[in-house]
Amino acid sequence: MVKRFAAVLLSLILLMTGGAFAEIQWQQETEGQKMLKEYIEAVNLLLAETGEKPINRLFEMYRGFAVLGITEEEDAEIPEGVEITVQLYPETMNTLEVRVDNADRFPRIAACLIRALYGESMTAEEAITAPREKAERAKTTPSNSFEEPIEEMNGTIPRVYYAYFPNQYHDGVNWLQMTLVFPMAGTWDGTGLITGEEKTAKSGLLPEDEGDPDYEGYFSEDDYNHLEVFATATPEPDSAAAEYDFR
Repeated sequence: MVKRFAAVLLSLILLMTGGAFAEIQWQQETEGQKMLKEYIEAVNLLLAETGEKPINRLFEMYRGFAVLGITEEEDAEIPEGVEITVQLYPETMNTLEVRVDNADRFPRIAACLIRALYGESMTAEEAITAPREKAERAKTTPSNSFEEPIEEMNGTIPRVYYAYFPNQYHDGVNWLQMTLVFPMAGTWDGTGLITGEEKTAKSGLLPEDEGDPDYEGYFSEDDYNHLEVFATATPEPDSAAAEYDFR
């Protein structure tokens, strides 16, 4: 509580001294957009506690996605080293991807994004452990990339995946990335977190017969390697081709 009060006080001081940018102009037409606003506000309180700059720019926002960033310039037109892309459903958030070009900042930013979901039930140390390990791995072998396969289907538990792309755009900049897959609306009890490296049967995904109709899709069981054979005469007796004898 004391830390949270201090973070709010710091934000007010920055605002009065001109150190903070104009308030983000949120769109709040859907529940998903409203949830994103509340979530980012919670993240910014945690970022203030760590001494990190807040998420201060909203570059794009639509019903289905939003692009945000942390910038030095108030009127920056593109993210400056911290890029956040959020996919939205009408009623909730779908996925969040954060990319940071500084291995020292990445653990703090990623940890705040995780911890904001859990509130007081997750400590700062618990939230930062995995991001810090990924950042140390990138710093130890800076030329070696890694990327955990992402299961994008929403489940009943939040899931997180990490990646590292050295010199991705051939400009000498290395990017650390975290992807957070949010649980389906109304399915999460507020506990548990599944990482991309966990080898467990508890994936947080609902069985197909218990899935939410809003999230239904077609799932092939043979990786689409199949052939359908139709026992229909060719040509059809009443088609134009039937007028000719092809024997």
